[in-house]
Amino acid sequence: MNNWEKSNLEITPAPEITVIDESGMLSVLIKHDYYSSDTVHGRKILGAFLDSLAECGNALSKIILIDSAVRLFDDDAFAYRLEKLFGLSRYSYICEESLAFYEVEYAAHDNVIICSASDISMELMQTGNLITLE
Repeated sequence: MNNWEKSNLEITPAPEITVIDESGMLSVLIKHDYYSSDTVHGRKILGAFLDSLAECGNALSKIILIDSAVRLFDDDAFAYRLEKLFGLSRYSYICEESLAFYEVEYAAHDNVIICSASDISMELMQTGNLITLE
């Protein structure tokens, strides 16, 4: 282990894999079906953040869902928010292993791609301006 401080919204990648997204567009990695804590309050905070992202309009490059974030499709209000974000982003990726683990069914369409965790990992290494929600 190391003694480095970790922030949920700050990641400093190694220089050899730093990618600058010259377009200035944002990419968002959503890891859970809540923000910060698995409570009603944590879900409200996540909902507010997703609504704020929708206001960014076409400034969204990628939306990436992994782990328990795929359970958001089981909630109609969150499913609606995600579909709105998918429509605004250039690309959207959903982890197929997470869908299987949480037994969530989702049919890919338009710019939504269901892919392996390995493919998502490769995509993350090539993504600049990344915000991670944990």
